[in-house]
Amino acid sequence: MLNIGIIGCGKIAQRFIKGAHELDEVNVIACAARELNRAEQFAAKFEIEQAYGSYEEMLSQKDLDAVYIATPPFMHEEHIRLCLDHNKHVICEKPFVHDQKTVHALFEIAKDKGLILMEANKTIFTPTWVSIRKSIQEGKIGDVRYLEGSYTYRFPTANHWVFDPKRMGGGMMDVGVYPLTVALSLVGLNINEMKKMVMLNEQGSDDLTHMLLRFENGIMASVKGGIGVDTDNHFTIYGDLGKIRVPRFSKNPYYFLEVYGREEETVKLEFDSEFKFEIEHFAQCIQNGLSESPWMSEAMSAKIIELITTDEIV
Repeated sequence: MLNIGIIGCGKIAQRFIKGAHELDEVNVIACAARELNRAEQFAAKFEIEQAYGSYEEMLSQKDLDAVYIATPPFMHEEHIRLCLDHNKHVICEKPFVHDQKTVHALFEIAKDKGLILMEANKTIFTPTWVSIRKSIQEGKIGDVRYLEGSYTYRFPTANHWVFDPKRMGGGMMDVGVYPLTVALSLVGLNINEMKKMVMLNEQGSDDLTHMLLRFENGIMASVKGGIGVDTDNHFTIYGDLGKIRVPRFSKNPYYFLEVYGREEETVKLEFDSEFKFEIEHFAQCIQNGLSESPWMSEAMSAKIIELITTDEIV
């Protein structure tokens, strides 16, 4: 049994704990927030044994094995370091931290201590994307030539850290990370060329970023992320024999597979919480004594933040 504590009792943590409750091998035993009453309300709602108004106090709990960090991203580095200092495995929400150097420094600490550190990016772990990768590997759409993914929406208020570029705000950081991670998980991390067009808001962060990638193997990808423009959220993979398209790709339990010249097929998967599978993977990494996740590795997290924070690669 893996005993997990939660730092940050906001909306994303509520979705995480619903996924954790679907797993027999995981038990959320504690939660902590900056205000004790908020942690107590969260604990009561989700039947968590212990609530804390101090992160350090929760981390001192001896039977706590791992921590899920769900605080705003500009706080992630501080909270990851705090958890690692207390010898806890860590799964931290995306976007991970603000630069590559910090990614490598934190993973070095974790590996020196024999701890798992993993960026939480739920999409690539769902049965939908496991099935899609299998379909591609089986050659159902032939050789992949081009990927196109978009995740944008209109954030409901401008008075929020998500618009502050100094606090890891902006469209690519907030949600563009989803299609970018999917593209990298499918094709790899070797990129020869990257270009961007950016639409900035008054606060100086990106309302919309359109990123174009050319991988070492010649495959191209188009990735969009935004918090000021509401586009059609989807991911489509084009091969020379067919294509796979996924509406609402970050959590959808189905996708469409078309072999050119044949009728499109709907592939349906069944699951409730899309968070369940990243938690299960995290727990398995710890149980199997791995040094890092083979899917959300140090190299993956470093490449994601490199591409988000770099203007172009030529």
